[in-house]
Amino acid sequence: MEKRAAAGPEGAPGARAQLAVVCLVNIVLTGRLSSAVPALAACSGKLEQHTERRGVIYSPAWPLNYPPGTNCSWYIQGDRGDMITISFRNFDVEESHQCSLDWLMLGPAAPPRQEAFRLCGSAIPPAFISARDHVWIFFHSDASSSGQAQGFRLSYIRGKLGQASCQADEFRCDNGKCLPGPWQCNTVDECGDGSDEGNCSAPASEPPGSLCPGGTFPCSGARSTRCLPAERRCDGTQDCGDGSDEAGCPDLACGRRLGSFYGSFASPDLFGAARGPSDLHCTWLVDTQDPRRVLLQLELRLGYDDYVQVYEGLGERGDRLLQTLSYRSNHRPVSLEAAQGRLTVAYHARARSAGHGFNATYQVKGYCLPWEQPCGSSREGDAGDAGEQGCFSEPQRCDGWWHCASGRDEQGCPACPPDQYPCEGGSGLCYTPADRCNNQKSCPDGADEKNCFSCQPGTFHCGTNLCIFETWRCDGQEDCQDGSDEHGCLAAVPRKVITAALIGSLVCGLLLVIALGCAFKLYSLRTQEYRAFETQMTRLEAEFVRREAPPSYGQLIAQGLIPPVEDFPVYSASQLPPHPPGLGATEPSHGHAETDAPARLPPRALPPSPRPPLEPALSPASGAPRTDPVADGRTHLSDGAG
Repeated sequence: MEKRAAAGPEGAPGARAQLAVVCLVNIVLTGRLSSAVPALAACSGKLEQHTERRGVIYSPAWPLNYPPGTNCSWYIQGDRGDMITISFRNFDVEESHQCSLDWLMLGPAAPPRQEAFRLCGSAIPPAFISARDHVWIFFHSDASSSGQAQGFRLSYIRGKLGQASCQADEFRCDNGKCLPGPWQCNTVDECGDGSDEGNCSAPASEPPGSLCPGGTFPCSGARSTRCLPAERRCDGTQDCGDGSDEAGCPDLACGRRLGSFYGSFASPDLFGAARGPSDLHCTWLVDTQDPRRVLLQLELRLGYDDYVQVYEGLGERGDRLLQTLSYRSNHRPVSLEAAQGRLTVAYHARARSAGHGFNATYQVKGYCLPWEQPCGSSREGDAGDAGEQGCFSEPQRCDGWWHCASGRDEQGCPACPPDQYPCEGGSGLCYTPADRCNNQKSCPDGADEKNCFSCQPGTFHCGTNLCIFETWRCDGQEDCQDGSDEHGCLAAVPRKVITAALIGSLVCGLLLVIALGCAFKLYSLRTQEYRAFETQMTRLEAEFVRREAPPSYGQLIAQGLIPPVEDFPVYSASQLPPHPPGLGATEPSHGHAETDAPARLPPRALPPSPRPPLEPALSPASGAPRTDPVADGRTHLSDGAG
């Protein structure tokens, strides 16, 4: 049935706020933020939203047993004013104290605001009717769960009250609610007013009601009204006048050696009251005197600390232990098989245990019990091989579960055409042989995919009698519960592993590039830090540095190129000599130069010292320059007339 991803605009006013609450719940349960995102899958921490008018919701791995450590959430959203009705078709959730380990929760609001309907156990719950237009459904299995419970399957329908008419395949309640037709007369009040269970005729096979209260055994004698306590059933003493309290009782001895090729036995406390102050330990040795394999079936009613151990062969040897069974396997038959027709059953019960042991039957493989029918040919001459293909009892006939590999127990059922097989639960639905074991559910309860002895072409047969697609074989991921789809594969690396390796290599390469880039960047930054302490010079500056520095002032004096500072004359206007004849008008300019010379020299505080008389810079006779080096140093102050 088609599903929409989100509710319409006519959803509940508080739907968005409650969606935030369920997101928080999923985060707490799964520890992943991604679980808060609505998606099509209900499990793996994701929310699955349903807006269709009718639908079916299953537990994870249905019809197989649900796995431990699972959290699932569903949200059913109706139109404004709708009423949502939920009816359970199958229910088997591992029972615990106050449903603290595994549980199914339903309510109009997400927890922790409300926990109105918290369920566990194997009893079918009553119908759930929500007065609001939405329902939250949560399923949780603890990590310590045994994984032996099947889970649940529920159906729902939404609609308004006061409907004038319903669809052709639906039933109209007296209050105007429409329900699916199969819900009528199913002993469950889904209408809310009991109108769907009114005027229903009881099945012909249903025995008349007992006058005895619950927990007691009624004697079956004519006109008998005697009721016996449950512990007096099968106690070895006939308490009913007709002996019906001791009829059909199994062997209740605490341990025995059994030598027939078939038989039954039970623990001594199967019908007894609470156990006494001492522990109970019983051992049964089964020797069929036949080399073929022996089949053992047990129905357990163990207490919390009780357990049953089954060994292959005679004697309790640890290396031959087949299985240890505890209270987690209650409420469902357990089948075991031992080689060479021999096995040992050991029962251990604690003092004052509330359990009631077990009931067991055994038979040689290939033979059927007197009250069973063979799955193989029943023609004359083939009776010896008829039981090789299995056996089935009359209650197992047409129950939707294949007990025979050939499907003989499901053939010719009155509810289906001759060439079809019925689904489980008495729903009246049927499927063809082509729909059997093809990894696609045709029945609402998945009966066509249960207990597959063979698979359709293109599928693979798991060791747990489950069929998966052939393409899932040897893909590196276990799809069968026992991992048989990955057994016997070639040593070639699966595609998923190769893909993961390639992606990992790319990621490693990218990280390496990033690391190298960071290293080079750090090196560059460190180099720049070192260069910051060095003098940065341009090319012209470098050439200038390579040039020879000019001589210092002291070097010039030592070389006689310039006179010492104290040898420079200081002139004043009063000390000017008379102009020599012949200088003409050029003297004033020289005199001005001489008077300006001291002004350009820095002032010095020198002690007075005798100075030699000034001599003319030019010879009066010829005007030739003097060869005196001192006079040569002052030539720029004299007037060279010649």
